[in-house]
Amino acid sequence: MSSADPSAHDLAQQAMRAYRRGDLPAATQGFRAASEAFARTGDELSAAEAANNLCVALLQDDRPQEALACVQGTPAVFESHTDPARAAQAYGNLGNALEDCGRRSEAGEAYQRSLDLFRSLGGREGEALILQRISQLQLRQGQPIEALAAMQASLEAAPRGGLLRRWLGRLLTLPGRFFSG
Repeated sequence: MSSADPSAHDLAQQAMRAYRRGDLPAATQGFRAASEAFARTGDELSAAEAANNLCVALLQDDRPQEALACVQGTPAVFESHTDPARAAQAYGNLGNALEDCGRRSEAGEAYQRSLDLFRSLGGREGEALILQRISQLQLRQGQPIEALAAMQASLEAAPRGGLLRRWLGRLLTLPGRFFSG
């Protein structure tokens, strides 16, 4: 693998600045250019990272088909380079893109893979976020009890919950008590 072209890093940094400003067209253009530039230099990991950032920007710009196309192969790239943290994030992004494309069953599988990786890493914040996505997906699939359980697990996994989180956690236990009693 050759070293990455400095202009690819510049493109990625400019794209991230555009994203943080809320300039989604500039961010998507920049992340796409950065991913292509990294790929040309043989920096597969950085290309996959830029593709994941592009996916997030495209999803926020309501372009799920494009987001799916750019993120599909990235979890495997991270796994092949033994980078489970970024693989977990990539599976989460893949799940989000699949869900936004209406492919809910596949989205659930991607979210589950992400969740498994976050759990193996002890990534409580990532675990909590993915459990929230799973809960939302289950609600859309007409599975309210499963969604409730996933949301409760999300609250339990979230690092250092505040008063609102503790209150919501207690509130979410009520239906379980009602149905079991």
